[in-house]
Amino acid sequence: RGSGRYVAGNVAFPVVSSLPPIRNRRRDYGGIEFVAPNMGENRIVQHEYREGDTYSEQQDSIKSSYVGRYYAFDDDYLRGRSYEFRDRHTCRRNSWHRLYSPVCNKFHEVDPIWDPSAYLSKGHYRTVWGLQANENEVIALKLIRDNNHGFDREFYEFTRNDALVMERLTSSPRIADIYGHCATSVMTEVFVKEIEKFIVPGSGYISQEELNDKKDVNPQNKFTVTEKLEMALAMSEAIADLHGYEGGVIVHDDIQPCQFLHAADGSIKLNDFNRAEVMLYDEEHERYCRYRNGKVYGNYRAPEEDSDGNLNEKIDVYSLGNNFYGLLTGLWVYYTTEDDEVVQENVINGTLPYIDDRYRTRSYAEGQLVKIMERCWATNPDERADIFEVVKFLRAAIVKNSQFEKKEEKRSR
Repeated sequence: RGSGRYVAGNVAFPVVSSLPPIRNRRRDYGGIEFVAPNMGENRIVQHEYREGDTYSEQQDSIKSSYVGRYYAFDDDYLRGRSYEFRDRHTCRRNSWHRLYSPVCNKFHEVDPIWDPSAYLSKGHYRTVWGLQANENEVIALKLIRDNNHGFDREFYEFTRNDALVMERLTSSPRIADIYGHCATSVMTEVFVKEIEKFIVPGSGYISQEELNDKKDVNPQNKFTVTEKLEMALAMSEAIADLHGYEGGVIVHDDIQPCQFLHAADGSIKLNDFNRAEVMLYDEEHERYCRYRNGKVYGNYRAPEEDSDGNLNEKIDVYSLGNNFYGLLTGLWVYYTTEDDEVVQENVINGTLPYIDDRYRTRSYAEGQLVKIMERCWATNPDERADIFEVVKFLRAAIVKNSQFEKKEEKRSR
């Protein structure tokens, strides 16, 4: 093999790894293997591609509610057809993007008892049930809510995506553990507590008069300022595991407080990856390719999402800033209105959620949360902090906050 040839019988074949790469724009002869940049390095991203079978230059005048579906198993098809812009570019999946590893026998071996007490929670697509794995362990079984959604190709792909990301990030203590998946169902670890209802208690909406904050700001949650910093870092580190994954950038694409849960050991873990986007890569120019989601709904997304623009991993950072706002205030962003259209218009126009200036000086920890929140909220994603900047900032803030607390403790003795 040292000569670059493999001998079988009397015939010598070249070793595949010794051959030059095949430059073929019509066929995909295997995924891309590459080493991710070091943590904190800038990632160069293309601007000229659109989500779907073909990528085209973004036209601001077009806001289509339909985006071409992507197909998980078209191994011999190049997802991003090249086209002439400044140069010719090709967007390709990486080597693990199409993996599919169901363990359906495991699901057929269990005999779930559909007792109402086994119900744990539900999301938009799935219901979560507790399942007794053995005498000492309960696991979570997530099943599609068939009364709302059909068993079609789209939901099989959602589940494959969710399972794939958890499997790839198995080594991370900040990502939910998966035990198996089949069709539209997955088995995962059970989480002991949702944290959203503690971050934003109640409805999260309130009028300025009801807020009762004339004398001082009035955070609606009960966390200490130190706990807020620590939770902000835990969320950020989980997202950094996705954006910094050594096999290529993964975008969560749906960051909200409800996606973070308390595990049995007390740690905070990131969950729910059915919307995750494994970013395609332009191997020739060594750049990631941006994508589009089409029309989006809700009041928690980045301006480039609300305007159906070209997206990259920075959308997670913007939504993370909204999480920080909830930690700081105990309220949702734009807490005086529940009209999503009004909120989206504010976001697109760069009108940021109101931050009471007293938070900037009330304590060191709260002031630091305001600073990094505003870095997350840069309207232009190219000027927005990346997740590694956020992690670095919060780690330093926690160290300094601890020093302040020790000094304060000495003073009070």
